[in-house]
Amino acid sequence: MKKLFLIVFTIALVSGLIFGGCKAAPEGPAPPAGPEEILIGTCASMTGMFAGFGEGCTFGYQAAIDDINAQGGVYVKEFDRKIPVRLIIANNESDPAKVGSLAGDLILRDKVQFIVSPDSPCEMHIPVSYLADQYKVPHIISGGPLEPWLSVRGTVDPPWPYTWFTGFAIVIPAAEGDFRADKKGYTSMDQWLAMLDQYGIQTNKKTGVFASDDPDGVGWYGLFPPVLGDWGADVLGADRNLGLFPMGTTDFSPMIKEWKDYGCDIIWGNCPGPDFGAMWRQCQTAGFQPKIVVAVRAHLFYVDANSWGGDLPLGVAGDTWWSPNFKDSPGIGGTTPMSLYERWVEDTGQPLNPAIGHGYPSIQVLVDAIERAGTLDAEAVNKAIGETDLMTVTNRVKFTEEEHFSRLPLFFGQWQKTDNPWVWECPVIISYHDFCPVEAETIFPVPYE
Repeated sequence: MKKLFLIVFTIALVSGLIFGGCKAAPEGPAPPAGPEEILIGTCASMTGMFAGFGEGCTFGYQAAIDDINAQGGVYVKEFDRKIPVRLIIANNESDPAKVGSLAGDLILRDKVQFIVSPDSPCEMHIPVSYLADQYKVPHIISGGPLEPWLSVRGTVDPPWPYTWFTGFAIVIPAAEGDFRADKKGYTSMDQWLAMLDQYGIQTNKKTGVFASDDPDGVGWYGLFPPVLGDWGADVLGADRNLGLFPMGTTDFSPMIKEWKDYGCDIIWGNCPGPDFGAMWRQCQTAGFQPKIVVAVRAHLFYVDANSWGGDLPLGVAGDTWWSPNFKDSPGIGGTTPMSLYERWVEDTGQPLNPAIGHGYPSIQVLVDAIERAGTLDAEAVNKAIGETDLMTVTNRVKFTEEEHFSRLPLFFGQWQKTDNPWVWECPVIISYHDFCPVEAETIFPVPYE
């Protein structure tokens, strides 16, 4: 009986191994294991003059990475699995001289497969773009003006094929056939003219212009005074570069005196927030009180506006590019523009930093490109980035083939007092976009005590 039992047991065991083995046998070779994580590097201004850009963009990057990792990571077909993502941040301290070495370390030491760069003046992006091409690392710039960038990019051959730029145009319209062509709200000039048409006509049209002498400021200074003149403004001193100053200037009294003596009702310019704060305090000391104050770039961040002191932020305006009230602008895994903003407030205790809306979509674009490419191969992912047509938290992203550029929507914001603990907010006062509602009435003229 025992022998019979052993024979039956042995037959059953062998049959199970044979047939079980047939079921478990793979149809083909197993996919390669692939990396344990996808590494994305960023050389960001976490301190210094451009810290507002760095803080906001890196928060957006990390928020998007947290959202994709909550889903298990990025699905890569080549490895037939999801791979988590990790962000590595190198602080360049707002110093262009440090960008190249830090970006090189990210690529060579940290072995990042991709790089994202926060919005900042274009001289901060030049070293990264060179390195991205040298080592074939796809690189996405998260915001900034097109025209200064094109003037730099045009000097390179080939013009940085591994770098892609999501930003805004100052005056260059979208090309024919682009979904943004013939639509208002995709150049800074659209907002400028709307502000002038509504409120500039209620002034004497005498205008002072100012700009820092970095590429962003110089590019703006070359473009905007002629726009003002064509509109009908009486622009003081643009032919002799009145108001064009070195960054870090501490004495603005000569140009302020000229503005005051001429009776300028409008001042309009582009410079970093700390420089504008110094200039604007001196305007108040001198008793110069224009009716319209537009300080492009300087007006973007609460950390800068709040540092000006007193009520100096009140009424200062400028064009900006993201709002938590965006509609039909999805994030990853249910994140919305409003929920992203709420995460920022909970984490920092600060009002909106619009740069979070430039950082988050860069990760959306990169993740989408990896998944469509089905691989981490740099050339394949770079090609997929160029084919992007994606709805993001900053609305639709689609790159032009020639410029490697996707223009983002623009609108006008203005600093106003609120009942919130932080006091100052910069709501939308002019918008041409149905997905971006106006949030407050314009303060005009700028009030003074």
